[in-house]
Amino acid sequence: MLSAFFRSTASRRTSTSLAGALVFSISSRPATAASSTMMEAPPPTPRETSSYSFKDKDNTNSKRKDVHCHYQGRIFYPQDIYYDKNVKEALTKLRKVKRTESLENQKELELLEASGSPQAATLTLIGYKGGTLDSQINQDRAVVISPYQVGNEGGDAAGTKKRRRFTAFAASRQQDEDDESSSTTTTTPSRLIAVFDGHARLGEKVSQYAVTELPNVLAKKLDALNPKDNPDAVKEALIDTFIEIDRSCPGEVSGGCTASVILQRGSKVFVANAGDSRSFLVVYRPSSQTVEIIYISREDKPHLPDERKRVEECGGQVFLPPLGISRVLFTDPDSGMQSGLAMSRSIGDWAVGKLGVIPDPIVEVIDVDQVVENQVLRDCQIPDEDGTMDAACFISSDDVHIFAVAATDGLMDFASPEVIAQAVASSLYHDDAPYLLSALEQLIYLAASGWEKAKQGRYRDDIAISVTEIRKPPMSSKQ
Repeated sequence: MLSAFFRSTASRRTSTSLAGALVFSISSRPATAASSTMMEAPPPTPRETSSYSFKDKDNTNSKRKDVHCHYQGRIFYPQDIYYDKNVKEALTKLRKVKRTESLENQKELELLEASGSPQAATLTLIGYKGGTLDSQINQDRAVVISPYQVGNEGGDAAGTKKRRRFTAFAASRQQDEDDESSSTTTTTPSRLIAVFDGHARLGEKVSQYAVTELPNVLAKKLDALNPKDNPDAVKEALIDTFIEIDRSCPGEVSGGCTASVILQRGSKVFVANAGDSRSFLVVYRPSSQTVEIIYISREDKPHLPDERKRVEECGGQVFLPPLGISRVLFTDPDSGMQSGLAMSRSIGDWAVGKLGVIPDPIVEVIDVDQVVENQVLRDCQIPDEDGTMDAACFISSDDVHIFAVAATDGLMDFASPEVIAQAVASSLYHDDAPYLLSALEQLIYLAASGWEKAKQGRYRDDIAISVTEIRKPPMSSKQ
């Protein structure tokens, strides 16, 4: 019989060895976490605590009339690393190849390029929640869109140009960079990555709706802005997009999902989060081979003071166990039994919408140019008596790389942000490291192994992760 983990003891051994290989790879590399303090998600602004939008199933008939696509770009969707046999075989071969080398099988390359390039990628693994293997449903969804051009950005060529594949992973890496460069030379650099973690009955329908519709709804709102990239306006567009997706999603009365979204518009990065999935930004410094998490979104949990206050003011009740996870209590409309939602913000979940669980995301804006400046000047000291500056003051901005990660709690419950950051940085910037897809595959196996040990094979959450490079210094791009 198949066991609970991958339904075979042989599979368990495989995942454990991959996890071990990942830990060895990270610990043996000189890349280390920087010592400075990361910026955590701040408390919500008054906009998010006083003007939140109640979930109301009576609003579900409001559907978008304009259904054509409002954006152009290269779209990557995650594939299952284990249960999709073809993907598993292709990833197994890719795992043996360094990022400076090439795969030769064209079909396998075409299969893998549906989920990523050397600079951006997304993968998933279905969980196990009891019962037969055939009955399992992956409720996690993810996407990477790079570039993410709204309206007519990039001109007609952006919509008609046939993109070159990143076939032959090593030789094609430059091709992929050329595509990115040529598509953004006359427009604002723009990327979008996101994860959506479905839960409860029909949660997979809500997450599927969100991953399909959110990029289009957001693009339409961004295209209508004037000026296009005013940070406050973009922030409001993101909030309004979450609210619109919540009102129009096919969640019936109980399904819902988290939403963690990272949007780059030029030198600004917007991180919008509702629920307990998380997104974070990382700086990598080649000179010191260090990684530093400069921002991470918070998990929206009912026990947080601001969240509990809103829920209770709306008539809801927060369950606070001595040990374990806080929940918003509600009566399940299907069973009539009392249940609890382990988050205070989400898409869908209309049964708890009137109890203070809202779709409004907390949105933080990070200025990439400011991050680079801070990194370059951070180690500067007061001039010496002779007026000379410390050598650290002359660090080049070419030493500052930035990438973004969004992941569901199925991954982050057993893989820390620091471990994820180091694995991704190695795959992006070290020539002797595996490809980005291989790094994500190993991270997923690492988390799956953690679930196996913690739950003795009785349960494993769905896992999904999306990654994209945000800043590649000009000089680095030419090398």
